[in-house]
Order: sequence, then structure tokens, then C-alpha cells
Amino acid sequence: MMRIYVARQRYDAWLVADRLNQLGIRAHVFNQHASSIVGDVPPDVAQPQVWIERECDEERARLVLVEFETAAAPAPDVACPACGETSPGTFDLCWNCGNSLAGASPSSITG
Repeated sequence: MMRIYVARQRYDAWLVADRLNQLGIRAHVFNQHASSIVGDVPPDVAQPQVWIERECDEERARLVLVEFETAAAPAPDVACPACGETSPGTFDLCWNCGNSLAGASPSSITG
């Protein structure tokens, strides 16, 4: 067995493990209830961990991790094409004028 992922929250560990298992990569979550000892032991020991059974699955598992982390990245803010106001990238409509943000370009403003 080998450790493939250290999560900040146990639900992230379970999301990764479930995705790996769906793809036929046998994965297990360890330390899901160990968060109370963070500070007494190093964080990488106490945080939830995903382990895979076979080292030959490591390359495929790493690709799943890249996909997971890319999907979890926040969407960039977008500028409304109608009024120019900045809205979060997850919005479909401008918060200011209600115009559609479909196809709007990312905002140059960093928050």
C-alpha cells in the first residue's frame, strides 16, 4: 500500500477515494477522525489520508488527483460585458445589472 493523498478535510479524502474506487483503483481512507491530535503530531500524520493498495496504480491515481484539484480550483472573477462590474466566476448573471455572464472574460481585477 502507498499513501497517495493527504486531505485537509475528510470529505475531500472520501471524494478522492470514491473516485479512485470507481475507476477500479482500490483506495482506502485513514485518519479520518484524527484531526483532534493536529498540533500534537505533524499535520501530514493527523490529517485524512488516501492510500491505494497497488503501487502499479500510482500513475492513474495521480491523474485523478490532478483532475480533482483542478475541479476544486475557484473560478476567476468575470467582468460583465454590459456594465463592466466584476462578479464571481460562479455567477451566471451579473449581480449589478442582471445581464448574462455567459462568455464574459475574466476580470483583470484581483481581489
